[in-house]
Amino acid sequence: MGPPLAAAAIIGREAGHVRVLFGGDTCYGESYGGNPVAAKGYDYSIANLAPLLRAVDFRVLNLETPLTLRRAGPLPGKDYLHYSDPVKLPEVFKAWRPMAFSLANNHTLDQGSAGLDDTFTALRTAGIEWFGAGRNLAEAARPLLEELRVGDRTITLAVFGAFEYRPRYDADFHFYAGTDRPGAAPLDLASARRAIADLRRRVPDAFVVWFVHWGENYRWKNRAQAATARALRDAGADLVVGAHAHTMQEVEFDGLDWTFYGLGNFLFNAPGRYAANHAPPFSLPLVVDFSWRDGRLQTGLRVYPIVSDNRLTAYQPRFVTATELATVEALLADKGGWDAPTRVAVQRGADEVGRYLEFFPPALTGERR
Repeated sequence: MGPPLAAAAIIGREAGHVRVLFGGDTCYGESYGGNPVAAKGYDYSIANLAPLLRAVDFRVLNLETPLTLRRAGPLPGKDYLHYSDPVKLPEVFKAWRPMAFSLANNHTLDQGSAGLDDTFTALRTAGIEWFGAGRNLAEAARPLLEELRVGDRTITLAVFGAFEYRPRYDADFHFYAGTDRPGAAPLDLASARRAIADLRRRVPDAFVVWFVHWGENYRWKNRAQAATARALRDAGADLVVGAHAHTMQEVEFDGLDWTFYGLGNFLFNAPGRYAANHAPPFSLPLVVDFSWRDGRLQTGLRVYPIVSDNRLTAYQPRFVTATELATVEALLADKGGWDAPTRVAVQRGADEVGRYLEFFPPALTGERR
């Protein structure tokens, strides 16, 4: 595994700020038909996202594919088996280091444990960190730890990756790491509470993010996600972020801060099933801006919505138009049940990256906790 703590602190390009991007499902989709990679190359699909990758200081994405040349054959009952080039994909993302991939998802072992080992080798060779999977449960459950130099202080960003428990992925596909078995980190609330408590004893200043792979494809959040998010916040997680659905899910305020249930896709080269599922074609890359104010850590939360339906973008995800941004906001308000103070706490804007929604605590618009 990569080192649990980066050797050098991440310093923001703007004095007094460090910005971290959390992006959703990422896969170049070589296993899908109609993919433009062969004809147009690996830089084609990411071209429109470059301004966002450039504007932040650290990047965390959900890698939903093994990086391997192996083709392990079918897993009976599993519909989609992913694989991606172990050289070409990392080569694209090397340009955006420092960065890390979460490997806690339902494609981690699509090419078996040997394919997972190949993924580790490919990322290590490219100088890209990872978390959420390992050669055993201890490695898989280990958080990504990054020192952020914010102004004249250093804080620790801790990101835990976890894949919600699904019986078939345990009994039939053997995707979850065990004491002596490789795989993804399972989502276990009792273990999460212990891990957060242990981390805070060792690193009291840690800002803890739980990056969870959960929910249903092309659907809004379910009750299990809501209950799990609440439990993770009660256990001490500062931020809960989710992925898997391929479309945006609710953004909700829980009385302390916002939960981002589903970021959707970042770059996912599959035809997609948005229209068939009546799912919005939007995803929500999230930027967390760390700064200090009056001696207190501030965390700005801003999403830059993108159109991620490849049938609409010709496999080049793009930032939304003004009209589309209004649609995204209206959908989030409706599905998230935002009351009047909550709606006021969400502000639209635009910058050199694109159009965004910024989330403040209700009744504290313009000032975060």
